[in-house]
Amino acid sequence: MTDGQADKINLQKLRWKGVREHQPFIGPHTVHFDIANGCNVRCTTCWHHSPHLLPVHSPSSAWKRKQMEYSTFCKIMDDLVELQGLQQIILSGMGDPSLNSSLIDMVEYAHRHHVGVTIITNLLQVDLPRLLSSPLSRTDGMLNLLVSVCGVTSDVWNAFHSASSGFDKLLGQLDILKQANFLPKHVQVINSQNYHELDQMVRFAKTWPAKRINFKYASLKNGTESIALSPQEKRELKLELIPRAQAVAAFNEIDTDLVAFNSQISDDDFRTAPMETVGCYMGTVYCRITVDLELLYCCNTEVSVGFLDQEHSFRALWLSDRYRELREKLARKDFFESCQQCGKFKQNLKWSQKIGALRAKGLVSTYTFDEAEYE
Repeated sequence: MTDGQADKINLQKLRWKGVREHQPFIGPHTVHFDIANGCNVRCTTCWHHSPHLLPVHSPSSAWKRKQMEYSTFCKIMDDLVELQGLQQIILSGMGDPSLNSSLIDMVEYAHRHHVGVTIITNLLQVDLPRLLSSPLSRTDGMLNLLVSVCGVTSDVWNAFHSASSGFDKLLGQLDILKQANFLPKHVQVINSQNYHELDQMVRFAKTWPAKRINFKYASLKNGTESIALSPQEKRELKLELIPRAQAVAAFNEIDTDLVAFNSQISDDDFRTAPMETVGCYMGTVYCRITVDLELLYCCNTEVSVGFLDQEHSFRALWLSDRYRELREKLARKDFFESCQQCGKFKQNLKWSQKIGALRAKGLVSTYTFDEAEYE
């Protein structure tokens, strides 16, 4: 075993110890950077740009123009790397990250530190030729694209995105990825406008190859409830559409998360995540940093740790009493009301399943396991 391999295993052991004890022994595994508030579409489910938002909840034009500067991103990255344990970053935004002209520079800076990058985007404005030409972009695990599709016919795509065009542009971008043999992940956020396309969404991934299809049950508030699934539509999803989509996926050997998606659908229009059955593990593995440099405990904008500034580095906040108190609170399953719409539900479910598997093997207290099995 090389020194590098030994270091990796030691970091993995510290990660698992932190997850189980809800306290950090190294830095986070994944950090989500919001690098642009503005967007080039107005998805109907979006809490920041939907045309259905009540006026009191609609952000200002000044807020939408805000972006994270490249120098700020690099400074935070340096602090994270020094903490050790960082394996992935997510480049996203309250809007679309492609509106930040430094997007690909940020990808390359992360790659220079051997950190993988996931970009969450509608793909319309991403400079794919330049992105795919980045030296490490084709190395396994170093670049992932989560492409927000949310409709696989022109009319449905336009309705969901509140746009009069753009679907053909999306297909053109997906064709570039197809010709380059690069597999993105498709993200399908499901509401009343597109739920009937569920099996077509799976077939779409056969035409436009995807590594996986992630289905997301839309979390709605502040006026976007107007496009929520009706009780009848939910029943149709659970009894007909999801089983049909699962059959299509199985026949075509397309990977999906339809089982987890099915578990999120409930009679409660607000509730999209049964957190009490899973628990929260995000406190030592994940965090989010907004354009305003607010450090969020998770993707929930209501759970703030503080702000990064000259007096408060990432390290200082990561090890702060405020962070410790939040970790202890959520470890007790003392959830915030907004946790009922947890955007990291599926990630928490995976960590819960991993710990359950270790416990079944009697390995929870020894920290000795085949870490490759739990990546």
